[in-house]
Amino acid sequence: MTGTPDIEVFYDGECPICRFEVKLYRRIDEATRIRWTDIGDLEIADLPKDKSRDELLGRFHVRDIRYGAQSDWFIGVDAFARIWTVLPGFRHFAFLFEVPGIRQLAMGGYRVFLAWQKWHRSRRAHA
Repeated sequence: MTGTPDIEVFYDGECPICRFEVKLYRRIDEATRIRWTDIGDLEIADLPKDKSRDELLGRFHVRDIRYGAQSDWFIGVDAFARIWTVLPGFRHFAFLFEVPGIRQLAMGGYRVFLAWQKWHRSRRAHA
């Protein structure tokens, strides 16, 4: 069963953690409610008009594409919450990202991941 995507996820296809997570979510997304876009595969002309490649690589971005030009962006922890709202088995837990304490923990963990990812990306650039 396939459907029209509700959201578009912009991910770093060179990041091993990102690839693992995308692979997991793709298996769960049997209804194809998510469009997966590897930022590294995009030509400059294919980038969203209001985002640069560096901006997309700097923080996790999800775009709600149901409304075309009026699309909403979800960034960082909010992007993960938006993904969870469309995945079976996860949608009932998306609210956890709004619970004080849990949200701060998720944001702290995400900041640690961003520091690692930046370091990992710089290593790839120099390899």
